[in-house]
Amino acid sequence: MSPRISRMALAMSAGSVLAGAPLLVACGDSSSGPTYDQWAATDGAAGRINLDDVQLAFQESSSATEFERRVNEIYEGDGIILIRASQDGNRLTLEGWEDLDANNQIDDAADDRLFAIIKEDEQHQLQGYHANSYYQSHFGAGDFLFTYLLISSLNRGPYFYQTIPDRATDIRRDRGSYRGSSRYDTQLNRNRQYTSRQQTFAGSRYQEAGRGVSSSRQTYQQTQRSSGAFRTSSSVTRSSSSISRSSTIGGGSGSTISRSSSLGGFSGGGGRVHFRNRSYGDGGTRPAWLA
Repeated sequence: MSPRISRMALAMSAGSVLAGAPLLVACGDSSSGPTYDQWAATDGAAGRINLDDVQLAFQESSSATEFERRVNEIYEGDGIILIRASQDGNRLTLEGWEDLDANNQIDDAADDRLFAIIKEDEQHQLQGYHANSYYQSHFGAGDFLFTYLLISSLNRGPYFYQTIPDRATDIRRDRGSYRGSSRYDTQLNRNRQYTSRQQTFAGSRYQEAGRGVSSSRQTYQQTQRSSGAFRTSSSVTRSSSSISRSSTIGGGSGSTISRSSSLGGFSGGGGRVHFRNRSYGDGGTRPAWLA
């Protein structure tokens, strides 16, 4: 009788272990960061940006550094946005590029152009590129930022303004502080609302643009995948629920989402994925290539 009981007990014990295995695996995955697919679904991974707010920043900024700061506050990706301005006759162009290789300067072959603002015949046009190519906006005459850039520029050559490498270092530092503040919560909500509007009004053009990422971004995404760097991405959860910077871990719909040292998160098209991670707001815990 005793051996039989022992075999039954052993079988029950083994069954308990097997039943618990999926939970253990799930917990392990959660604590190590997002999956690649979760990261790749975020706006930051695709290079999407709230271009309504970019246009507003252009119209309201009184200096190049103010515009650079504001655009980097709007963007949710890991790389910073660098700008450069050029002139071809009466045509003025201001471009925003994500610094995908993190070398603090625009490299057309390695970085990704997100948008361009063009002034010609006293009219302005904001054009999105690649994942933002669904977007085009026209707005009227005005000096806006171009006047400041032309007057203040000391550069010679094809570009009359470019973000300088030392300035890029300051942008990374300031953005890290900003992402740990309540102001970023407000910006994330604005970005969510923008995404909802574009999905509604741009429709299939919005979806199609998301599949038209540049070759530079494809290379970047593959590098993130093979290196595993996406697991420590500084992208954050965008949610319609409240966002808390407490130590609480976010849960289901309507719950509080934490951006503390125990939670990071990712979203795609206004959705939500949450997982345990280190704080992106603390420069000491960010990936070395973002420091």
